[in-house]
Amino acid sequence: MDFLREHRGGLTHDELSDKLQELVAAVGEEGKSGTLTVVFSLKPLAKGDGIEVGSEIKIKPPKQTPGTSIFFVTAENNLARQDPRQQAMELREIGPAAAHRGVA
Repeated sequence: MDFLREHRGGLTHDELSDKLQELVAAVGEEGKSGTLTVVFSLKPLAKGDGIEVGSEIKIKPPKQTPGTSIFFVTAENNLARQDPRQQAMELREIGPAAAHRGVA
């Protein structure tokens, strides 16, 4: 953790924290697993002059499940929201007074 707080002036630590939160939210939302990958690349500088350290942080969130809709096939092979084989019901709204008539 000390290394992460010092690498790139703390930016690596902040980026890792942000990506982890993003992944946690996506996993919770979709109910599927995801991954977070951190890769550090180390390259020696001139003899004994230190090591250059690079980092790459990637998340692979779960794929979102697209929504679906239900349709019915008509005789003409079109799609319709209402089942063409069912009769439509005539519905009307009743007020509170009409709803209590005839109830003992």
